[in-house]
Amino acid sequence: MSLGRRLRQPSLVFGLSCLLLLCAASIWNLWFIDGLADSAFHRNQTIWIVLGLIGAGVVGSMDFGFFRRVSLTAYQAIVLLLIGVLVFGREINSSRRWLELGPLNVQPSELMKLSVVLMLADWFDRRRAQASWSLRDLVIPLAIVLVPVVLINRQPDLGTSLCVLLVGLSVMLYEGIRRRTLVAGLMIVIIGVPVAWEVGVIRSYQKGRVRAWWALDDQAVVKRSSSATQAELAMWAVGSGRIAGRSQEEARRSVLKHLPYLHTDFAFAAWAEQFGLAGAGALFFLYGGLLWWALYLADFSRDRFDALTAVGCAALIFWQFFINAGMVIGLLPVVGMTLPLMSYGGSSVLTVLLACGFLLNIALRRKARG
Repeated sequence: MSLGRRLRQPSLVFGLSCLLLLCAASIWNLWFIDGLADSAFHRNQTIWIVLGLIGAGVVGSMDFGFFRRVSLTAYQAIVLLLIGVLVFGREINSSRRWLELGPLNVQPSELMKLSVVLMLADWFDRRRAQASWSLRDLVIPLAIVLVPVVLINRQPDLGTSLCVLLVGLSVMLYEGIRRRTLVAGLMIVIIGVPVAWEVGVIRSYQKGRVRAWWALDDQAVVKRSSSATQAELAMWAVGSGRIAGRSQEEARRSVLKHLPYLHTDFAFAAWAEQFGLAGAGALFFLYGGLLWWALYLADFSRDRFDALTAVGCAALIFWQFFINAGMVIGLLPVVGMTLPLMSYGGSSVLTVLLACGFLLNIALRRKARG
């Protein structure tokens, strides 16, 4: 099949259209946010998006076996970078998450999301397919996931470590886990979370965010808690958008200018106030379209490695979207989690676009079915 016919696959056109519209929405939203803070985030974001789209095109045209062959080496290298972050990393807001490479700040934990997807896809594909896996069978896959989770949480970065964990577990669930193993895992979580809370594994500021989330209806607690204030301001911004949104002048005079991290963690709040419920629904549709494309490719792929990679890329996008949107509208506690493509950040943008490059590669190698 010619390249032109492959590019005209309806599923591919739909998926790439959703991706490009999300990129355009990101630049517009950050341009609006820049008007509140007299910054230039949208310019830098445009550069990262262009570089990421070029990277996605390169990844989409390469031999996919190459990524499989280098998956272990890449994983080991990123683990070393995560260790380097703990020792030499740049500290911002009491967290060490970035390595300074000349003029660039690189966040290795973002790249680890993709690395875990490729490592798990390769590991499961090399083993005999089973109807379901036991806990003993999953020792190595769990180690692949938990090593970076522990290192990232030490930075500390609860949001990214949680995302890596959920992406890894999603790939394992797709493969099939025995019911007994699922029950054992749930018991570990039920017992482990309270223990972690009491012994200090969960840090005091993280506990404060959870308490603030529970106490959003308690105004006395809200006034004493910066985390509660962030969550409350975000919900006010989302709610004030109503159905069709507010004019830019009205939005500029709103609570948005008092909301910290508007260009990163709370980018969705700015979008929702500008475009209201209709705009939020449109954004949700675009993310849903991107996820549908990834799962469609997984469903129709004849190669197990391709299917597992597609599922991992879908999980990467879904969990970031779900956690970020959930915390902005008050369904989840505030955590450091970017909204895919919409939030400002080079490492985050490149990771999501490279994941879409993997999907493009898979789509171009399959027979067109629509």
